Amino acid sequence: MKVSKFLSVPVCSCNFSENFFSQFEEKTVSSGNNLYSLHIMAGSVKVKQKIRSVLLISFFGIIAGLLFVGLSFGFDAVHVVKAVTGGFIITFVIGLIENFIFQSKFRKLRFSTILVIRTLVYVLVISLTVIIVWVTHESSVNKVGFITTLGSEDFRYFILKGDFKVILIFAIVFSFLVNFFMQINNLLGRNVLPKYISGKYHFPVEELRTFIFLDLKSSTTIGEKLGPLDFHRFINSYFFDIDESIVACSGEVYQYVGDEVVISWKDKKGFKDSNCIRCFFMISDKIKSLEMKYSEKFGITPEFKAGLHYGKVITGEIGDSKKEIVFHGDVLNTAARIQAECNALNQKLIVSEEILNNMDLPSEFKTKSLGEFLLRGKEQGIKLYGISKE
Repeated sequence: MKVSKFLSVPVCSCNFSENFFSQFEEKTVSSGNNLYSLHIMAGSVKVKQKIRSVLLISFFGIIAGLLFVGLSFGFDAVHVVKAVTGGFIITFVIGLIENFIFQSKFRKLRFSTILVIRTLVYVLVISLTVIIVWVTHESSVNKVGFITTLGSEDFRYFILKGDFKVILIFAIVFSFLVNFFMQINNLLGRNVLPKYISGKYHFPVEELRTFIFLDLKSSTTIGEKLGPLDFHRFINSYFFDIDESIVACSGEVYQYVGDEVVISWKDKKGFKDSNCIRCFFMISDKIKSLEMKYSEKFGITPEFKAGLHYGKVITGEIGDSKKEIVFHGDVLNTAARIQAECNALNQKLIVSEEILNNMDLPSEFKTKSLGEFLLRGKEQGIKLYGISKE
């Protein structure tokens, strides 16, 4: 694999629970070095992130509900209460569905299919919540039961001629647009679309980033054994299966290049909780847990090696008919060169001295000095270290 093309790498890219999950993660990490403990830790991190996402989405749902109802019907007390209640319920339920159902069960559906399913679910949740809130309020005011309210003339008027029509139209348009842009954002890469819209990188900026180049071993041999179609399915399955670990470690996938994945962390995010190191071993254990699946389906289990480096890059937009946000900098070339040394040094994960200088590595990880190397195309030597896990 030629490394020179990585000189310019395209970016393809919602209090009680806090203490509980922090304690749970600490106990899990220190409890052992086996596969089971790492899976529990990964699960706890993922659940923690999902709960945060649901709560954040719910907060913005309340704000959005207030703005919509206020601008459409006025800010009187009744409408404000309905807006807060409805906004919270709608976004809380949608947040749960997104984080605990869509992200795990619908990831491999085609663009149009998931767009239609998501839009219908959003419209259904919004419509049912609005009806429930309205019926609850009217039943309370009139001191009658829900069934009586549902059979009343007021309810029929509300559905056929009243505010519900406006809300339904809004729900359909809003749901379609939100899900369309969510799908586009997933296609480009996480958080890339907002960067385009805001023009964050319209003018190039200097950033500090950590990069890991994760390369599949013996990909040529595997490709010859499986054939083009099955090899594509093999690679696609592998990329899907490792994504959960990347997200759990706050990493961002910036490019798939053949059988290689380029993952990045901005500033010090890669060093927090040893994310950039932990990511590799979480991916490794995830694949180990799926050995039977790969053996039965493809007759082979993915193996991989990785190189890690940290340094300055210039980030900015390039292109005209096809625009991309790209990274320029020696750190990418060096990370790729480091990864290329794995076979010769018989190591699965090699990191630069720059990586270790920026973090306190937990005791569960062991370092091995490999010496100083003059990497291909470099004028100065660089100290490399092998990382293993007990």
